[in-house]
Amino acid sequence: MESTRTISTFGPLAMQNDLFGITAAPPTSPKMFSIQDISKGVAAEVYKASHYFGDKGFLHVYSFGAVFDSFCWGAITYGTPNAKNINGLYKSDEQSGVLEITRLAFREGSPRNSPSRLISQSIKLLQQRYPLRLVITYADTAQGHTGGIYKASNFTYHGLTAQKTDFVHPDGSIKKMKGVKYSEMDGEWVKRSRKHLFSFRPSC
Repeated sequence: MESTRTISTFGPLAMQNDLFGITAAPPTSPKMFSIQDISKGVAAEVYKASHYFGDKGFLHVYSFGAVFDSFCWGAITYGTPNAKNINGLYKSDEQSGVLEITRLAFREGSPRNSPSRLISQSIKLLQQRYPLRLVITYADTAQGHTGGIYKASNFTYHGLTAQKTDFVHPDGSIKKMKGVKYSEMDGEWVKRSRKHLFSFRPSC
């Protein structure tokens, strides 16, 4: 397997203005990608360029990349879920073996169906490294996402998450504070965007 240290994270062919003059052309089929382990740093570069969260931090246990000609075109990251239990899927004492897809993105120009191949192949690699029982993931309605790539990857759909609210301070920040009366503070309660929930139980 190719070392992650040799994987280039520079932009695609249309972006030829980097200092080293490195360019890359995408493959014509997702089957031409080599799906392999990548570092969190390499994954972060893909997300910074192509994910709607940009360079915002993300939970990370394992990351895998779609690599072609030593260039990482796409990345997927699995992390420990924030949710300690999800009704119908697992309880607080059953979280062992459960991982969440915390980020998934491909650079512009990647071939059609690239995400589905990365999902399926990365889960196979993940099973070799982790006692995986369940994968969960979300599609954010605020971004207009419906989870089509997860449906195409044979994930089970569980509907929308429950409606939650956040207290937004005047500076736009969201801070959870203990021992305070929000009714006496400046700010307002704002509905959080709901998400489509999906899960996948890999075969042994």
